[in-house]
Amino acid sequence: MKSSKSLLLAITTILLITSCGQPEKKTITIQERARLAEQSDTQVVEASNRFGLELASELLAKDTGNNVALSPVSIMQAFAMTVNGAAGATRDQMSKVLHIEGLSEKALNSGQQQLRELLLQPGPDIKLTMANSLWLQKGWPFRKPYLDRVTAAYAAQLHERELATPAVRKEINDWVKQQTEGLIPTILDEQVPKLTKLMLINALYFDGTWQTPFKPENTKEDDFTNADGSLAQVPFMHQGGSFEYQETDTYQSIRLPYGKGQMGMLLILPQLETDKSALAKELLAQPDFWTKRMEHMSGKIALPKFKLESHYNLADTISAMGMALPFDSQQADFSELAETSGVDKLFISQVVHKTVIDVSEQGTEAAAVTQIGMELGSAIPTKSFEMAINRPFLFAIQDLHSGALLFVGSVETL
Repeated sequence: MKSSKSLLLAITTILLITSCGQPEKKTITIQERARLAEQSDTQVVEASNRFGLELASELLAKDTGNNVALSPVSIMQAFAMTVNGAAGATRDQMSKVLHIEGLSEKALNSGQQQLRELLLQPGPDIKLTMANSLWLQKGWPFRKPYLDRVTAAYAAQLHERELATPAVRKEINDWVKQQTEGLIPTILDEQVPKLTKLMLINALYFDGTWQTPFKPENTKEDDFTNADGSLAQVPFMHQGGSFEYQETDTYQSIRLPYGKGQMGMLLILPQLETDKSALAKELLAQPDFWTKRMEHMSGKIALPKFKLESHYNLADTISAMGMALPFDSQQADFSELAETSGVDKLFISQVVHKTVIDVSEQGTEAAAVTQIGMELGSAIPTKSFEMAINRPFLFAIQDLHSGALLFVGSVETL
């Protein structure tokens, strides 16, 4: 790698916030939204889910005993825009790991656009906004076809600037703060490095509530058994009613809906005698498990209030999953993104992903940030259940109409 290498940096910020705030009323009905989801490309959603679940499985295996949380939608969107600039063997390798081998570039971008348009119409009692922007180094030879594809499919705003100037850092931070309604006040803590050639930012804001909020007066302290066997006193929320529910010899699972039921959180609690690591590996290898609907059953749930914060550099993990070429300074081919003949090649130098999940009586607050850096070179219940989530468990937050997994993770320690 030459010392004169240049840097292309892409940051994708996905924010999902659920609270008892002021939901924005949408004109679309639940029935209309369901019909819109039926018209979308299921291959794009399935690819995102599968890749996200495989990545979660890798992180759980590497990070034994630690909480894991990531956003398949965030990471997949970042890579979808990046793969638009890849060519040759680099593109083939990315497509294989991302499970988009059978999709043309047009189909991929169209599918991402359809999913984005669906998410922007969340239905009653949920507010969701999404915005994209590309911050380009002035004078750098980006290819117009690449910019046209990304702006058309992802509705990205283009801002050509001298990126290393302090004023641009403030401008980008102000944009992020505005799009996230202040949840993330800054994305850049320091001045943009001089070698940075591109910054790509996506912001998704979600505000909703549980379909049936937990009553605060029913929240009581109790023991949560951490992965290492230690006990933690945490507040548990309690609720009874009819829920989507399933129980097997190895786990209990329940789905708690948001809004009018168009979004939901799936919770999976391994049985006491079950090997949680083995169960997690098994279930994360089955994308259909996470999106299947379950029969309704009457019962009671005790769910801990919890807040997770995760921060990963995913470059090594994703490279080990079979996507090594994009991270190779000598062999990566991103010639569809910019004219780099006569200079060092672009390659992915980092994939930083951050998430925040906050679950309370009214709903869920969640935020995810993905940064990709590139350098040059129901039935009537007949029985009831009780489900006390007082030990490590798995979870997913999803759009139930499209099946898209917004977040997946594992709570190991509280």
